[in-house]
Amino acid sequence: MQKMGLISLIKADVKFKQQWFLSQKSWFTRNVRVFLEPGTIAVIVYRYGSWARTIKPALLRIPLYIPYALGKVLVVLGFGIYIPSKAKIGPGFVIHNFSNIFISEGEIGGNCIVFQGVTTGHLREQPEPPKLGDNVFLGAGAKVLGSVKIGDNVVVGANSVVISDVPDNCTVMGNPARIISRETNWMAEKREGKKVVNY
Repeated sequence: MQKMGLISLIKADVKFKQQWFLSQKSWFTRNVRVFLEPGTIAVIVYRYGSWARTIKPALLRIPLYIPYALGKVLVVLGFGIYIPSKAKIGPGFVIHNFSNIFISEGEIGGNCIVFQGVTTGHLREQPEPPKLGDNVFLGAGAKVLGSVKIGDNVVVGANSVVISDVPDNCTVMGNPARIISRETNWMAEKREGKKVVNY
């Protein structure tokens, strides 16, 4: 996974959110209000905690963990969003809306969008958490469970439950999730300025 500094990662996260959700909004919304949104705050707290884990020697991490612990309490209890600092998440991580969001300690690639009610987590007898590729869209209420691998450029539809691997460039929906398209290109369409289906 691409290694970036704390500030660079936060900038990438905010920029992706601005491009995807706020491009038509006012300057104030794009550049000020975006930092007051629960999803943005949750991502920043996660990024800080993940960065603090890398500080050596360990003794120096203790004072750095105090603001992280306070921020995590706010995010979990106030916003209903749980992201462990051990999770490995690439740049461009966006949480849109909030509440009932649980992200496991697995790996998520770059440019991932998460809506409310999303869970990525373990299943019994499957000790490894899910691994998500780049450009993954997780619709509201989507669940990705077990030691599954989600490819690049994948859309998981709202309220879908993924318990098996998903190849690149697919859209899946249902419980359990089934592939409904193998020609998904939601990221490319967005970059080209085309209207993207709301999943």
